[in-house]
Amino acid sequence: MTTPSLWPIRGAVGFEVQSKTVGDTFAVGVWRPDAQFLPPAADPSGQDLLVCYVLDGSWALGLASAISLLQMADMLRPGFPPLLLVGVDYPEGRVGSRSRDYTMADAVPDHPLLTQAAANPLTRPGGADAFLEFLETELDPIIRSRYPTRGRTAGIIGESFGGTFPFYAFLKQSPLFDRYWLGSPGLFTTGTDYVAKLDTVLAGPLVNDTRMFLSLGELEATGGVAFYEDMARHYTRLAELLARRAHPQLTYRTKVYPGHTHTTVVPPAMTDALLYLYGPHFPG
Repeated sequence: MTTPSLWPIRGAVGFEVQSKTVGDTFAVGVWRPDAQFLPPAADPSGQDLLVCYVLDGSWALGLASAISLLQMADMLRPGFPPLLLVGVDYPEGRVGSRSRDYTMADAVPDHPLLTQAAANPLTRPGGADAFLEFLETELDPIIRSRYPTRGRTAGIIGESFGGTFPFYAFLKQSPLFDRYWLGSPGLFTTGTDYVAKLDTVLAGPLVNDTRMFLSLGELEATGGVAFYEDMARHYTRLAELLARRAHPQLTYRTKVYPGHTHTTVVPPAMTDALLYLYGPHFPG
C-alpha cells in the first residue's frame, strides 16, 4: 500500500512492507531528486540511480535528501550523482524497533537506558541477522523492480545504532553493500568483541570494493557520559584496526568532530559522509 503521508518530504513516496524474515512491518520511504530544483546540467531525468539505504528513515531521510539535493545543485563543484534514497523505519503509532533490528546478539551492554528495550520483544537487541536478510532478499528486490537503478550494489548510512548495523553488514560481508557510513556506531564492551572479529574479515578478500566513512563527536569521548565514552573507545579501536589492516579493496576515512555531541554531530557528519561516499570532489 502506497502511503505518501507517512513521508512528508517533497519527492518522496511511502509504503509499508510486511517482512516474513523479521516477522514485522516496516515503513519505507523512497526519495529521488526533482529536476525543477536543479540546474539543467544536473537534471537526473532518464538516468538510472544509485541506491542508498537510510536507516532511521522517518527523520534521516529528510536530512539525507536535503543534503543530496544541495550537492546536486552545486555549480562550483558539480558532479554529485542522483541517488535513490530508501528510508527504512517503522509504521506511525507504534514503538520503533531499531534497538532490535540494528544490533547483534550480545552487542548491547546492561545499561539503564536499555533495560526497558530488552524486556520488550519488539525492541529486544539482537535482530541484525534477520534485518540484513530482509534488506537483501525482500526490500531490495522490491526497490529494483519499481525504480530505475544503477548497478547491483547499494550504500547504507546510519548513526548510533543506525551506525552499528552498517558495521555489522560489513562484518558479514553482505554482497548488497559497497558504501557505508558508520556514524557514532554503537559498539560496546560486552562478552563478544565484534571489533576483533573484523580483523579476520580484513585478512581476506572482500565481497565488494568498498568505500567507508566513520565519524564521531569529540564530546562523546570526553563529555563525561560513561555510555558514550565506552562507545568512543571502541570507535578508536575500530579506526586503529582499519589503519593497521590496510586493505586494497577498502577506501575509508575517519573523522572526529571537535565540540560535537552524539546528536549535534549528525548533520555535518552525514554531509561529509555522502560527499565522501558519492561526491567526485571530496578528498579521499
